[in-house]
Amino acid sequence: MTELKYFDAIRAAQKNQRPLSEMPPFDLGRIRKTGLIARIVGSLFEDPRWALSLLRRFRPTGKLFGVLLVTKNADVRDILERGDEFQTPYGPEMTEMARGSNFILGMQDGADYRRMKSSVLSAFPPAEVEAAVRPIAARHSQEIMMHASPGFDAISRLMKIVPVHICRDYFGVEIDDESEFADWAIALSALFFSDPGASPVMRELAVVAGDRILKVIDRSIQSARDQGLKTEQPLARLVAQMDQGRLSRDDLNSIMLGMIAGFVPTNVLAGGNCLDVILSRPDARQAIDAALAENDTGKLDRAVLEAMRFKPIWVGPWRYTARDAIIGKGTRRERLVKAGTVVMPATLSAMFDADAVQNPDQFDTSRPHRDYMVFGHGIHQCIGAEIARIQIGESLRALFQKQGLRRLPGKGGRMTRIGAYPETLKVDFEPAALCRTVTQSMVTVVCPVTRSGSLDAVRDKVAGLGNPAGEEVRTALDIVGTIHFASLAVVGTGEIDADSGQEKGALVLEISGDGSIDDVINAVTHAIGHRLRPIFKDVCDLRDGGALNDFLRKHNVDISPSFGSNAGLVFSGTPGHSVQRIKAEQQLFEAVRDIVERPRKGTGNAPAVLAEARQHLQSLGTFAWAFEPAESLLEKPPGHWGRALMTTLLVPPVFVTVAIIWAACWYMTYSVVFGRSIDISSQEISFTALAVAITSLLLSGLGVLVAAALLVFWCLLALRRREDRDQPESTSISISELNAILVKEDHAAQNHLTAISTMKAGILRRLALRFSFYLISIAAQKVFKPGFLNTINTIHFARWILLPSSNRLMFFSNYGGSWESYLEDFIAKASAGLTGVWSNTVGYPRTRWLFLDGARDGDRFKRWARRQQVPTLFWYSAYPQVNTTRIRINSRVRRGIASAVGNEARDWLSLFGSLRRPASETTTVQKTTSLLANISSAFPAPLEQQLETGEIQSIFFGPLGPLGYSHMLAIRVPDKLPAPKRRAWLDFVVEQTSFGEGRPAGRAMIVAFGPGGLRQLGLDESVGDDPLETFPIAFRHGMGNPERGRILDDRGRDGPDEWEWGSMENPVDLVIVCYAEDPGRLKTEIATVKRKTTGAGMKVVAELPLAVNRGPTDTNTKSPDGAKRDDRSERGPAYEHFGFADGISQPIVRGTTRASRGAASMHLVAPGEFLFGYRDEHGFYPASPSVSASHDRTGILSQVRRSRLIPGLPPPPRDFGRNGSFLVIRQFEQHVDVFNDYCKKAAALVANQLGNQAITQDWIAAKMLGRWQNGSSLVRNPDHPGRVIDNSFATGAEDPQGHRCPLGAHIRRSNPRDSLGEDRDTQINIGKRHRILRIGRTYEKPDGKNGKAEKGLLFMCLNADIERQYEFIQQTWVSSATFQGLVAEKDPTIGSRDGDGRFTIPSWEKVTTLRDMPQFVTTKGGGYFFMPSRSALRYLISRL
Repeated sequence: MTELKYFDAIRAAQKNQRPLSEMPPFDLGRIRKTGLIARIVGSLFEDPRWALSLLRRFRPTGKLFGVLLVTKNADVRDILERGDEFQTPYGPEMTEMARGSNFILGMQDGADYRRMKSSVLSAFPPAEVEAAVRPIAARHSQEIMMHASPGFDAISRLMKIVPVHICRDYFGVEIDDESEFADWAIALSALFFSDPGASPVMRELAVVAGDRILKVIDRSIQSARDQGLKTEQPLARLVAQMDQGRLSRDDLNSIMLGMIAGFVPTNVLAGGNCLDVILSRPDARQAIDAALAENDTGKLDRAVLEAMRFKPIWVGPWRYTARDAIIGKGTRRERLVKAGTVVMPATLSAMFDADAVQNPDQFDTSRPHRDYMVFGHGIHQCIGAEIARIQIGESLRALFQKQGLRRLPGKGGRMTRIGAYPETLKVDFEPAALCRTVTQSMVTVVCPVTRSGSLDAVRDKVAGLGNPAGEEVRTALDIVGTIHFASLAVVGTGEIDADSGQEKGALVLEISGDGSIDDVINAVTHAIGHRLRPIFKDVCDLRDGGALNDFLRKHNVDISPSFGSNAGLVFSGTPGHSVQRIKAEQQLFEAVRDIVERPRKGTGNAPAVLAEARQHLQSLGTFAWAFEPAESLLEKPPGHWGRALMTTLLVPPVFVTVAIIWAACWYMTYSVVFGRSIDISSQEISFTALAVAITSLLLSGLGVLVAAALLVFWCLLALRRREDRDQPESTSISISELNAILVKEDHAAQNHLTAISTMKAGILRRLALRFSFYLISIAAQKVFKPGFLNTINTIHFARWILLPSSNRLMFFSNYGGSWESYLEDFIAKASAGLTGVWSNTVGYPRTRWLFLDGARDGDRFKRWARRQQVPTLFWYSAYPQVNTTRIRINSRVRRGIASAVGNEARDWLSLFGSLRRPASETTTVQKTTSLLANISSAFPAPLEQQLETGEIQSIFFGPLGPLGYSHMLAIRVPDKLPAPKRRAWLDFVVEQTSFGEGRPAGRAMIVAFGPGGLRQLGLDESVGDDPLETFPIAFRHGMGNPERGRILDDRGRDGPDEWEWGSMENPVDLVIVCYAEDPGRLKTEIATVKRKTTGAGMKVVAELPLAVNRGPTDTNTKSPDGAKRDDRSERGPAYEHFGFADGISQPIVRGTTRASRGAASMHLVAPGEFLFGYRDEHGFYPASPSVSASHDRTGILSQVRRSRLIPGLPPPPRDFGRNGSFLVIRQFEQHVDVFNDYCKKAAALVANQLGNQAITQDWIAAKMLGRWQNGSSLVRNPDHPGRVIDNSFATGAEDPQGHRCPLGAHIRRSNPRDSLGEDRDTQINIGKRHRILRIGRTYEKPDGKNGKAEKGLLFMCLNADIERQYEFIQQTWVSSATFQGLVAEKDPTIGSRDGDGRFTIPSWEKVTTLRDMPQFVTTKGGGYFFMPSRSALRYLISRL
């Protein structure tokens, strides 16, 4: 017979109880039941209605395990109404836990009971529950579900937590940890109501829990007193009663302890059981859904109550028989119940008694209230029933508002219990459309052109769709809302049609969209099918009446996103992000940006800013989705190559193939090598046979690996021989073809690239291409961070496609930024991948071992890439002003809105004008992955440093500072000048030009030629040979070309048509700059040059007086603002007109005297980055301007150096460019008054807004430039100017978030150093590819318009690659409005704008934004020139 604890066992346990200090730490898990018996009992009690039904029928009253179980409705009611005979047995333990006073649930009817109940009802008046509790329950339930994700545990994270919030917000209890507090309450409840056997473990847990809850109550009482008992909360009311003498302190403890232990665990039980019923019964779910659809709270409450009837909190309450009593009197069930009997009136059974309840097994929300006993019956009916009903209803309302709510499949969706209490029940649901990732499909439709005739006519038809897409097409696709990008290209296949004699072609439709392939095709045909149909019908085989979507589906080329295919590969840079989500998150960013950038006094408070942003979004009412957790692939960590290998091996075709080969080899090893036979009829397996079998397995596996390695090695050797025989092409694209491409580029934050290459012949090349497709695809899916190729994240969508039945390989890419920055990313970070694919095409730069060199030879690669490119005729972008960096930042902004807490708010704030805190040290796995992705960097070629100094113009070695006076002459060379005059002029120039590294004595001169000057002065075209074609396209195109104006951001008043010189209308063919140590000598030099120039028939079209301004400091003065140089220079720095020391950060060229003195490695740069004929940072000789050997019969010029010597190649041409460099010149007028006025006004405004009078005009100017005016850096001197002009700082390592030197500051844009990525050394090396040697000077000349002096800077720099160096800096860094994730910001000092500029100054927990910034610099002229060597000048003379 089962021994129950009432009451001897309770008294014994209380007597033998250990001191609290000796009890084990609280762990509710100790009451979790495990094992087979526990599972059987648990299964029985999950739904005991069938057992109770049998008992009601055959034994309505009977003893079970020592308990008298009463099952009939009438008898249950009778017992619960006779409280004096059938008493609640909870009093002794409740009194013990409250330390002296009983709670009403443990009391019998009487004066004390009525007094205590009156106090409870006055503190917790039922009349206020609806108004007070429902908003609390609704708010917290909605907030919890707002942050819920699929797989949400509705018990532990909702039903268990919301009651605790009510204890805090309504009861007035101060609670720190909601889950822990709930566990304490459950432990108490378990002792009172579900521990009839007096478990020692249960008692220990309850004693510890009771003590902790009482301490919380004590703290809460003190808090209520501190607030003057003014809060309208039950605890404050009870304290007031205690102060009035109506309650003792023990009474207050017992009331609060009883309410907590009776409310929180009961609601966990009731809510969990109710949810389980609703998810199990379709009729219950239908009732809930109907109530929610009608927003009918009454219906919802009735549906919840009916669901609770099917699984209430218990089978029935415990009752103790105080004296002999008769139940069922006058019926066949009449029974005498002896005093001391423990009785359980089964309220669950009573609610399903057909004699009292109509249709009890039906789910009926219209039942009368009498049918329900879910909260008990009689005087001890749950006093908190109204609170419980409201809380459970509101929690279920919030839960079932989730779309498609259902149990989580499998074990997680089954309700588990800890003791009698629900512990977990996980649910699944459909996240909101803007909160889930979507499948993306990349459709590539290839349709052969069947119409005979020229492909140009087809191109004209396609161009009618527009690039950017025309308004009609754009609007239609915008409405569909699932297409990211689309383009349509016309491709020549290289085959000639025998009938028409025209090249055959194909239409290639490239679409990137959300959904399946069918979804994407259907979306496009629905939106713009009426525009596409005429094109495909006219030039392809689309028949009248044929379905366009079926036609496109038929011609779609299917490519696996994980492994690529023979047909190509595809890549997504924003995987899982839908069009609508990208747009919505951009709107979200714009909505909170103004809040973040509001002026705030003090040092800032990131949590407060985040809270304000959230409040603002809630007030707008359109961003509720932003508070919900969102699935995102963009923040997933990278994988590793082991994962890629396992994924490959487990693909069924690969696995089966490997298994068959291995099994065959094993069999041959076992039977042939070891001479064993396999006898399947044998009943025994000997140890020897087993050992031989295992050995055979290992040997055969090793043999398979060796054979595979030999096969791969043989293929690589064969490929290597072919690589040496390949014929690379390094000629540039024609200017007309380039213009056709450039007119389509740089109109938005994104660009589109269409390239068509011709495959090299042979099956080996096809195999190599397929292997490369596989490596790139599997690395993108399993190795790199999602959306990245190695560390490149500028691509939106890209694909390679091998056109069916042709030798054409097409490449499509939708990317962010400029063409130059896009290709430089690959050259620096992922050249191996590009080389692995494109090395199999004709004309590609020379490669080694399939993946080495190639794209690493950046200059030749970009020339090749431009030749492959064709104009994009039609292109649509759903979000043209949003690049991948912005998409990722917006995703993190949204995630912070939803979940950032505490210190995470600071990281969230850094997304506005700053950067996230640096990640941890790069792991070995990550470094290895990066190295494998760009394996060419593991094999650098040697860097030679010996310079032919006597051939190099002196300005290369330094800006000629001792010659403080100078003058620039811009000269035009007319056509058909007599050769003798031209020759005489060149003789003069050679004689006067300064060469060598030594300091010129008293005077110097430099000369540089534009394309026209070279053409007129000896580098003329001959039959079949034009030396100018060997010059880079940017040089031949010219700075004044309107198409380059978009690259350089020369628009409006900076446009070439506004220039004083250098435009296409006023061209300049050459420039001469004269230098002298005194004005008199300079004047003589200028006069001589002008006389010789005009005498030769040339014309000076522009000139500028230049000077080195050594103010405001001087080497002989001691200015408090002065700063000494941290190098060994004896002179003070030069100053430009805005007042800043200039020329501080210069690269140091290896091989120069300056490099030999010792310098920071970050500043040491290979000579090939500035001079032709020397190796660059990647170890290659840049493609140098050259002439045919037949034009240099006297051998004035050296042969072009080759990066790699290959026997059998024809001799190289002569190197015209050797020891020469390109000189970029731009005349900038500086609006000094405008700059000073703005800095002064901005300082006053910001100082007032922030309450910080330390913000001065100099502070504003320093933040904009990145240095103090005396040249000391902000990175190392953030608060005031330093005493040293420092230049050895590492921006990324020392100021990674831009809190000292803002991200958009001029010096950070023009030379980011190590700040553009987390791998600092890699970023330094990449940055060296974009360094320039600045040799410019300030000028000051009279302004004829207003009589004032025009002040400015003649910017001059040397570089070997205009596009990669100067134009890259100007376009990708200086003029980029999205540099490092900034928004609508350009360089604050030299950026072009229309008076609406902005500049962000981030700090630790605050963002300050300067607005309405005018333009401080105007471009007045400029050009690209070639600064030749001494030998090159002599060669020109020899040609005249």
